[in-house]
Amino acid sequence: MDEARRSELVALNDADLRFVKEGLEVYVASSKTDQEARGTVCPLPYGQWADTCPVRVTQQWLDVLSSRSARTAVLRGVDRNGHLRDRLTAQSIDLRVKAAAAAASLDNPGSYSAHSLRAGGASAAAAAGRSMLAIARHGRWVETSPVVHGYVRAADMWRDNPMRGLGV
Repeated sequence: MDEARRSELVALNDADLRFVKEGLEVYVASSKTDQEARGTVCPLPYGQWADTCPVRVTQQWLDVLSSRSARTAVLRGVDRNGHLRDRLTAQSIDLRVKAAAAAASLDNPGSYSAHSLRAGGASAAAAAGRSMLAIARHGRWVETSPVVHGYVRAADMWRDNPMRGLGV
């Protein structure tokens, strides 16, 4: 769920996940844009590469949790001895994203956060030509949200550049 809010990620339980032929259906019980907690299902398709496919990685992680009789909270800490810890916190998600950015040798890894995953997902979808409506629905933004429009505009300024191919 690259476009999930960190509060949504840490709230996930194994019962919120359903594997289907097309990928993974993730039930988000409530979110910032669902104050009435009606809940919604977010579809997550299989990734292109098996090693980094979020659906396959999630299934492997659930297999690990199941083998240790430790189901329920999906995102849990693991200590250096391999023992499972409690549910992760929203802050710990940010710390892990920063650590991953540093491990990948990205410039200014401290500037990355869990929100970078959300913004990056929307920007990547826009760059791939996905519609604003589809991006907003998947990310659970209001379609007129200036935030999601900002992510899309940043991607569109190059993809839809009117000067592209003019030979100037």
